[in-house]
Amino acid sequence: MLEMLIQNAPCVLTEKSDIYSLGVIFWELTSRKSPFSFNNQKCDYSLINIISKGAREEPVKDTNNKFVVLYEKCWQHEPNNRPDISEVISELNFINPENEDVSAITLKKSENGTTEDLCLPD
Repeated sequence: MLEMLIQNAPCVLTEKSDIYSLGVIFWELTSRKSPFSFNNQKCDYSLINIISKGAREEPVKDTNNKFVVLYEKCWQHEPNNRPDISEVISELNFINPENEDVSAITLKKSENGTTEDLCLPD
């Protein structure tokens, strides 16, 4: 979606623009930061220009390679080259077909309420 908006082209939101956004979210989940360290308070036109020409973030080190391939498919420059949601779900299931070693994670605030820790159930 952001890609179409920053190209100053007529923006039609479609499943393919949603898939692009999903790919970016997947990258954000593994990196724990915004793409290109983008700051919403400041508009960097050179950054907008390189993204609209197809620049993407580098994969996060030690990320599951199949997951990297998936999110890179999702943010392909040409929307028709992006998978549909059923393909994304299929790929996610293929990455971890039986959801082995997947634990629910809960966030709990510390006693002073200033930080959050990940607490994995036993």
